[in-house]
Amino acid sequence: MTFDARGVFGAQLPDGESTWINTTTDRLVEKFAAERERVGAQIPYIAHDGRYDENMAEVFPGWWVNGFWPGILWQMTVATACLDKKASQGTTDGTVNTTVDHSPNAVLFGRSERVRVSGDDPADPKDRLADLRDPHEPGSLSRLPSCSFAFAAPAREIEETVLYQVLADYERVDHDLGFVWLLSGVADWRITGNPTARTHALHAATMLAGRFNPMGRFIRAWNEPGREGWAIVDSLMNLPLLFWASRETNDPRFASIARMHADTMLRTIVRDDGSCNHIVQFDPETGEFVGAPAGQGYAAGSSWSRGQSWAIYGFALAYRHTGDRRYLDAACRVARYFVEQVKVTDGLARLDFRQPDEPLYYDAIASCVAADGLLELARALKEAGETDSDAAETGSATELTPDWCLANAMFMLHAVDDRACDWDPDRDGLVQLCSVEYHDPERIHIPIVYADYFFLEAVLRLKGIAADLWW
Repeated sequence: MTFDARGVFGAQLPDGESTWINTTTDRLVEKFAAERERVGAQIPYIAHDGRYDENMAEVFPGWWVNGFWPGILWQMTVATACLDKKASQGTTDGTVNTTVDHSPNAVLFGRSERVRVSGDDPADPKDRLADLRDPHEPGSLSRLPSCSFAFAAPAREIEETVLYQVLADYERVDHDLGFVWLLSGVADWRITGNPTARTHALHAATMLAGRFNPMGRFIRAWNEPGREGWAIVDSLMNLPLLFWASRETNDPRFASIARMHADTMLRTIVRDDGSCNHIVQFDPETGEFVGAPAGQGYAAGSSWSRGQSWAIYGFALAYRHTGDRRYLDAACRVARYFVEQVKVTDGLARLDFRQPDEPLYYDAIASCVAADGLLELARALKEAGETDSDAAETGSATELTPDWCLANAMFMLHAVDDRACDWDPDRDGLVQLCSVEYHDPERIHIPIVYADYFFLEAVLRLKGIAADLWW
């Protein structure tokens, strides 16, 4: 069974969707269990002919995608633990028995929130994993069921053997520290209570904060000379690392930097029609806005679809962390534009919404991220008190509804499933038709690991067993 979506998203699943969610969850467990046996504690990126034949731990240990495989492993740790509980302790209606002793975790975690699970009532979240942690040995995996331990162990090994060492090399890290550490070290800390993971994640947050340019009020993107004044839309997904660090340390500096950067992105990234720039450039000395160079899309001024999807999810997360209605309005504005564009190609996003008609390039990653982001947006709209009736009266950008968000998330997830997924457990890589950038023909329509992460996270959210790793 799936959980009552209305309690979390403020919208009900259409008839028949529960069957698809349950079936797809089973297929995801089978697919990623098989991949885990082959990949283990290596770090995959792009599958070639059904195999991850490059280990990014050796090729590029500081690469920005290196948190997504650990993220998949931690999501599967939580999902399989929840499924195991449903099988062994669940009530007759399929819900989970959450009457466990929470008191050890108050000592274990201190200020920190332990990981939330997507099916919980936001007003009264239960700690479904409380009895799987050892309060006397923080970070121990010994209480995990074997099905979950098999995913957690390689995730932990990647942190200890690769990611910790990367932080010691300044030249190998950039603005994507959030992508890497929210899905690895922060996840480990919040799921298992591993104090070493917490320390390294706070180090990563401090390095991310150190990239802030106070004149332009932005976080610098890349390290190459000449790009000192560049920031990109992807950065919005990294800000939760800073918000987490502020809550974790009771130090407002991190969150203040995140909010100032989000404000700058709001002012310079989002266009009036809801489309977005990928890159914005500032004078690093004065902070003056210089322009918006071309990025991974078709051209300057075009509409790279993955960038639009980062904006939907990123601004929705910024709203959740701050309660600032401007971020919610921005997420809604970009979401409306994205859905209008993706309907042209039946739910599978074009690589750039303003690319020429031929050749027709897709980027399934954009559909996966946008669908996941729409689920976050549905929750945000519910919590903001949006309804069909008052939305019609306000005329604001947030006249979207949770039902609209949920319906269009399902529309895109079905498109990816039907047209872009390789479900063969003997082959690596789930989501196909992913594209790195428009003008890189050798990396168009390929399977890329972070599409798998966002597809997995979205489906597990709908099942009610996703770990909330962006909080």
